[in-house]
Amino acid sequence: MSRLELTDFRNYERLEFNPGTGLNVLVGPNAQGKTNVLEALYALATTKSHRTSRDTELVRFGAPLARVTAEVQKLGDIEHDLELAIGAGGIGTSGKLVKLGGSKQPRLTDLLGHLNAVLFASTDLDIVRGEPDERRRFLNYEISQLSPRYALALASYRKALEGRNRLLKDFKHGHGDVASLEAWTVPVIEHGSKLIERRQAWLMRLTALAAPIHQSLTAGLETLEVVYQASFPLLSESVVDAFAMALKNARREETARGVTTLGPQRDDLTFRIGPPGGLLLDARTYGSQGQQRTVALALRLAERQLIEETIGEPPIVLLDDVLSDLDESRRNQIFALSLTGGGQTFLTTTDLSPIPLDAVRNARVVTVRQGIFRDA
Repeated sequence: MSRLELTDFRNYERLEFNPGTGLNVLVGPNAQGKTNVLEALYALATTKSHRTSRDTELVRFGAPLARVTAEVQKLGDIEHDLELAIGAGGIGTSGKLVKLGGSKQPRLTDLLGHLNAVLFASTDLDIVRGEPDERRRFLNYEISQLSPRYALALASYRKALEGRNRLLKDFKHGHGDVASLEAWTVPVIEHGSKLIERRQAWLMRLTALAAPIHQSLTAGLETLEVVYQASFPLLSESVVDAFAMALKNARREETARGVTTLGPQRDDLTFRIGPPGGLLLDARTYGSQGQQRTVALALRLAERQLIEETIGEPPIVLLDDVLSDLDESRRNQIFALSLTGGGQTFLTTTDLSPIPLDAVRNARVVTVRQGIFRDA
């Protein structure tokens, strides 16, 4: 990425930044706008903020809309502009608009894949110790970057699920149409099965990379296993058949409760850790905070490798004030994997001391004060 522009995004009325090709360090006190820049880059990669589900919070107070624009180059292609616009009053049906090369695109998902990013943040700990929603969000955000088809299936599933749940509420109150319920159940099974299959395939690849990284971070003392926990038994070879049978068996409970009780919106992940060859325990329940943080770090480092293997070039790495939470060996592991082999890294910090001296010497370092960038 050779250029980043923010217009009325968070605390930035206007920002033009030409980052370096390697490490870019944003240094300054807290609450100056450093994280907002990383949030803008992540939103451009995923169409979503990692900090809020309320898009209006991204728009500077008093402004009608926010814009994030970047000039990127993928796999040797010519540079082209990406733009994400977010409107406080709504742009289109979603309140967002995307452009590629200046041309408006019909779907938000058309932006996916043009800029790939991996974000390391203090909130990563919630992937391990948080509620199931956090883990499902992790799956949906990261898989969508590599597979716009997954994002489309997710949108289709949510639409079908909403329709099915409306009818189930009717049944709960003593009225409803069985034929209409079946009509919504068919796309729920179709799109939901695709989500589960693609989640499982992606997790298999991610775990193959995360396990050795985790073992390295723990000096060989711990093993990591990631288990996908579907909300219904996956006993048959076909996820479609298993999902259909599960919904059929759950019909009485669902009509009584007025909601779909099974499906990818209810699935979860379990991270198991323990000594090699020994008993593996749920890291959420039995792991210390240090062990949970190590699991989260291994997942992010593996994700970076997985994206590079998939698209043939490293993603942008976003390090949001995470170095102070890690010991020296883990900091070195981040830099070893995020700075080698090319690619850009954006790091926010209040202090340069945790960063290896050689990395600082070769970095583009800027100070950030009240949304103003100055070369250090």
